[in-house]
Amino acid sequence: MSTSTNSSSWVRTYTKDDATKYQIAYRSNNTWKVNANGKAVSGSFTTNLQVDRTAIDGGVTGGGSGTTWTTAATRGPGANGVWERKYLDDEDTTLGFVLPDASWSDLNDRSSDFNSQINNISANAIAKYFIKLGYGKGGGLTSQLGAMREIARSQGSNNQGDPSDETTGANQNLRTLADDEKDRPREKYGSRYTYYYPTALAYNRDQDKMSISVLEYKPRPIKGFKIAKSRDKSGRQGYTSRVLGSVYLPVPGSVQDSNNVDWSADKMDPAKLAIANAFFENVQKGSGAIDGLVDSLETITKQVGENSGEVKTGVAAMLTKAATGGSVLTRTTGAIVNPNMELLFSGPTLRPFTFSWKMSPRDYEEAEMIKKIIRMFKQSQAVKRSESMLFLKSPNTYAIRFLTARGREHGYLPKIKECALTGFSMNYTPDGNYQTYENSSMVAYEMSMSFKELEPIYHDEYTALDGDTDESIGF
Repeated sequence: MSTSTNSSSWVRTYTKDDATKYQIAYRSNNTWKVNANGKAVSGSFTTNLQVDRTAIDGGVTGGGSGTTWTTAATRGPGANGVWERKYLDDEDTTLGFVLPDASWSDLNDRSSDFNSQINNISANAIAKYFIKLGYGKGGGLTSQLGAMREIARSQGSNNQGDPSDETTGANQNLRTLADDEKDRPREKYGSRYTYYYPTALAYNRDQDKMSISVLEYKPRPIKGFKIAKSRDKSGRQGYTSRVLGSVYLPVPGSVQDSNNVDWSADKMDPAKLAIANAFFENVQKGSGAIDGLVDSLETITKQVGENSGEVKTGVAAMLTKAATGGSVLTRTTGAIVNPNMELLFSGPTLRPFTFSWKMSPRDYEEAEMIKKIIRMFKQSQAVKRSESMLFLKSPNTYAIRFLTARGREHGYLPKIKECALTGFSMNYTPDGNYQTYENSSMVAYEMSMSFKELEPIYHDEYTALDGDTDESIGF
């Protein structure tokens, strides 16, 4: 007795001799034997690579409605990693093979990622099948890694791939029940810590790009009476050692920054000004500060007593208002005591940034990549909690960089300090109607993110960038 499951379809792009491009739609059909108890027999798994013949014969992209799936190559138990090419008709071999020559060459190219892609997608489909059976019925096949090991055990090794390889287009993070037993912060996103949208951006050397890296959050330590700077030995760690995953995206259509500082009006009447100055000057003296303060206050009192006219009237008015709350001076003369108003610096501000992208997947690989990008930002932004649930922990933070086509730091766009992701929103129907591909991926997504820097911008940090040679805009 045997059973089977099919993977989702995906497409690969090929180039003809005349430089025109075309696509072939694939899926994997996976079969295995089961024993009398319905348990999968180890070593019995077969992978059948199928193509959409309707699409090939019609010269159109496959995988849509009206597909006709035909087995093009098989790799079964004891194959030692070798594929068997299938004819259109086993009885009449003159009709040729199901699989086009370009696809067959791709399948047998050890440097190609095709085998890895097939294995990952097949393992993903098998793991999903056994997860649906329920706890305890799938053995080690309820995870993608376990299914991939079984494929290799049954069929031999031929570029089996890595279950965390983002180039495969498969769901790489299926979790078993055991994984949920304990809360653990995620350690990475993607195998090489990198996602791309569009996927071609990974190889494009003619387009500027923007990178956003997920960072493990590290607070800045306190050193005595100050918070340690990044240049201090015990300051916040650099980005490199804390990167958990990165995504490269096109530079969005709207890039803006706004550098601001807070200034506010301050008032201080003459009496308060004199007393405050006395306090400030004498506290700085350290030893003898109290005696000096007493002497200063006596001097102020003596000056008031020796004066007449405006000084004495002003002091009397201030004391009266302090005691009664009434403005006698204004009521009787129409005047007020000069408040000495001045605009004074009150503190820095933290810069906000907002970015938005519309993403439209063009094939299975790109649809899966978008799904992983969304998942990475949603999960990394989420608040963590301790195992006891007594404490809540800070979410991840982010490093944002603008890069030139050659991957260098962009000198004509702003540098951005480490940020928190304060808002993340997705529109799954940006065109105003619900549309999906055959694999249920949306035909378009709109992703919007709001960031805010963790630290303000300081004057000396511009100097630290380039020694004041003005090689870049800076922050």
